[in-house]
Amino acid sequence: MDPEINSNPNVVKVVLNARGQALYFSRAAIPFMRHPVANLTALHHIGIYAYRVSFLQAFPRLPQGLLEQAESLEQLRALEHGFKIQVLITDEPHAAGVDTEQDLQAARQLYASPI
Repeated sequence: MDPEINSNPNVVKVVLNARGQALYFSRAAIPFMRHPVANLTALHHIGIYAYRVSFLQAFPRLPQGLLEQAESLEQLRALEHGFKIQVLITDEPHAAGVDTEQDLQAARQLYASPI
């Protein structure tokens, strides 16, 4: 991941376990590389979720954990309560996110332009 993107708090990063499930989501650069390891990097997270009805019924009743409060990432509530989040990795480029006022202005200009 590009170091500028990795350090951007508006870009959510995810690290995975060996089964392709989320270990942690963060707005910070993760993992911290005390000893650099080849091919170890966080992935840029684009959140598209599919839920079972039972999870959707339970999730709003789960209390926010300290990690969710610290990072402002609701995915962490699920992880803190023992739920698993399966991750799909794709090589397809993603559309630009609208996470900041600057992003919003760029999107408005893009969609206001005649095609």
